[in-house]
Amino acid sequence: MPEASKPRILHTPVRFFPARGGVEKYVLELSKQLVSLGNNVTVVCADEPHAESCVVDEVKTIRLPYIAKVANTNITPRLFRTLMSENFDVLHTHIPTPWSADISALVSLLKQKPLFVTYHNDLTGQGMNGLVAGLYNSTFLHLVLWRARKIIITQPKYIERSSHLKLHKKKVITIPLGVTLPLTVPGVRHKADQVFFMSVLDKHHEYKGLGILLDAMVKVKHRRPQATLLVGGAGELIGKYRQVARMHGISDSVEFLGYLPDKELAGLYSSSSVFVLPSLNKLEGFGIVAMEALSYATPVITTRFAGSSDLIKRNKAGLIVPPGDAVRLANAMIALLENHREARSMGIRGAAAVEQEFGWESIARHMMSVY
Repeated sequence: MPEASKPRILHTPVRFFPARGGVEKYVLELSKQLVSLGNNVTVVCADEPHAESCVVDEVKTIRLPYIAKVANTNITPRLFRTLMSENFDVLHTHIPTPWSADISALVSLLKQKPLFVTYHNDLTGQGMNGLVAGLYNSTFLHLVLWRARKIIITQPKYIERSSHLKLHKKKVITIPLGVTLPLTVPGVRHKADQVFFMSVLDKHHEYKGLGILLDAMVKVKHRRPQATLLVGGAGELIGKYRQVARMHGISDSVEFLGYLPDKELAGLYSSSSVFVLPSLNKLEGFGIVAMEALSYATPVITTRFAGSSDLIKRNKAGLIVPPGDAVRLANAMIALLENHREARSMGIRGAAAVEQEFGWESIARHMMSVY
């Protein structure tokens, strides 16, 4: 198709690859598939971490300097001017990042271009951040959602958890996250009693439940002294979690691995006995790492807040535990670590279900039909 005739799609996440996180991964994989289906895709984002504006897997990127960071949102003064100067047919933004979503909504109005919003999760906070979030949610958030032609959520239950979405439910549709094809990792062998957890380790991701998992590991160690917990991901709270492990007396059994390149991550998904994502509340928009673990035939323990929980229950691909319950979490971990055959069967069922239901190409085609 000639370049000029290709549909032009503009994405405005607050950050983009090589930044790591659920939204960043979502925009990267969706954009790559949209390009492969014949679209021109440009991502406008903050320059964090610093990278040259360039093409990533045929996805054009424009990286803007930022002057501050408020509630995990980079403030990029050049965003309005940049979006106004771009030629596009569709503008797709993402909540919960107020600045980029608000500017995107304004530009879509001024240029009379359709706006689509993926609503990953509610904007919340504690203390002053909570007050600011509450003020935003009662005002500007609804202007963005009012302007949106469609609001995409990644799991159907989220509309019941978010009072903000209920006011716009006629626009809401569900398109799940996709899962990339598993990488082949030669020579990797399954390791007994290896528990894996993966997340950004900062204050904005405490809802992922690593604190509860460390509590549960104390109980697991009483029953399975050889059990180890591998924690993937970097962030400012890594020191705090190390201290918690020391206080619990399990430092020798918990290894903090920091940032993991894709091949190392694939090796850990493949070799672990169980992947655990003990999400605590509705801030968990989906939890794509749980789906990724399943794609490597590793059983998953999570809570009802993860987007994978329905698939896990339907296919008996792991266990669902109550959020915040360290005792039930520990019992679930012990059950899978002690019953190797059933755990492997769960993982195999999960991999088959993920491959069938969550391919990125079909998800991108669904998104195009929505556009």
